[in-house]
Amino acid sequence: MTFSNKKVTDSNTNEALSIQHSARQVAIQVMTSVLRQQGSLSTQLARHQQDVSSEHIPLLKELCFGVCRQYPLLNSIALHLLSHPFEEKDTDLYATLLLGLYQLGYMNTPDHAAVHETVEACRLLKKDWATKLMNAVLRRYQREADEIIEQLEAMPSVEYNHPKWLVKRFAKHWPEQFEQIIEAGNSHPPMCIRVNTSTVSRETYIENLTEKGIDATIGQASPSALYLRSAIKVTELPDFEKGFSSVQDESAQLAAHILAPQVGEKVLDACAAPGGKTGHLLEFAASHQNTEAILDLTAVELEPWRLEKIEANLERIGLMANLQCADASDLSAWWNGKVFDKILLDVPCSATGVIRRNPDIKISRKPADIDELSAIQKHIIEQVWQTLKPSGYLLYATCSLMPEENEQQIAAFLAAHDDAIEVPLNALNPDLKIEWGTAANHGSQLFPTLKGHDGFYYCLLKKK
Repeated sequence: MTFSNKKVTDSNTNEALSIQHSARQVAIQVMTSVLRQQGSLSTQLARHQQDVSSEHIPLLKELCFGVCRQYPLLNSIALHLLSHPFEEKDTDLYATLLLGLYQLGYMNTPDHAAVHETVEACRLLKKDWATKLMNAVLRRYQREADEIIEQLEAMPSVEYNHPKWLVKRFAKHWPEQFEQIIEAGNSHPPMCIRVNTSTVSRETYIENLTEKGIDATIGQASPSALYLRSAIKVTELPDFEKGFSSVQDESAQLAAHILAPQVGEKVLDACAAPGGKTGHLLEFAASHQNTEAILDLTAVELEPWRLEKIEANLERIGLMANLQCADASDLSAWWNGKVFDKILLDVPCSATGVIRRNPDIKISRKPADIDELSAIQKHIIEQVWQTLKPSGYLLYATCSLMPEENEQQIAAFLAAHDDAIEVPLNALNPDLKIEWGTAANHGSQLFPTLKGHDGFYYCLLKKK
């Protein structure tokens, strides 16, 4: 792997440079918070992107997502260039340096402008003392880039542009899929949409897209998935505001097709945020009903602001659910004692299957997190299992590639519960073709593909 000089953003005009300047300051705030692990990239962007005008948001996202995606490489370069690392109180300066290096290596900013704007950012941070240092470091990189990269490429984190511990675990757990996982993790994800088949067929929606000049191809795993050849604004999707489609990765769409909820059933979506699967469960039931009845769906989410997003999305697609703001594992906080026919349990996880959509994982995720998350998952499934009726089904799901969170978690649960058995993923939906994923000791593991779905894990359990 080399430090690419392929530029991705056109910033050759004076106007663009002034835009870049304002977006840079917000990007420094966002990246400083991410580096200090004060929240995820998506959370920080949601909080700060209002600080720039709407037309500058793409540039802000390019800067932040780009630095996170290339962080293992950029971090190694920065540490090589600095005689002493910045202190904690100067994390904002380190974020500034990483952004400057990213612009030099990956964006269409003229080199002199990238250096000048990075130096000026130090003054705006009221840290004038750092201007000479920042200028010297970036100028040195301009002169010695090839030599520096050549020295660093022997490091696994630089060669694969992933943290060393992740590289080792991917190679250990999935040697045959290792290259695919790494390549996907360093790529830009495709735009995948879910067609609301309770409103319009996938075939008809493709025609609607074609009429608007939008190229799309059908997904091979999910019967409701479409991939767009190029990413567009959601407002450009035909009848998006009427709920005809939603943005959702194909692997995540499989949850509703596996669980196959039917009108008249009582269904739980535990750990519901961001709500894409909540909406899809309702759409699936609505597309298979012959009555005016609706699915009795309860969605539980801990964070109030995330619950508000779920509510807004349900309103857009015109469907309803019983929304509960609570910890799903704290049954006393939300459960009324009435058992569920089916449960979707998409537990909090390491998200190692969706690194390309959440590249800050390369910064924030640590080896100890896997054990901590596994303990949380164990507690949640133990508690939520109590709310499932006999002969009911629970679909366990993660967007992780770690066996400790997936097949090993299920193996331990089955060993501890005589009333639980694993059943095939198409047990509730015989029409669903299971031609995707790799069979694990329990459940099925999907790996991220370059132009297709993300990494995901599913296992369907039945209560005896």
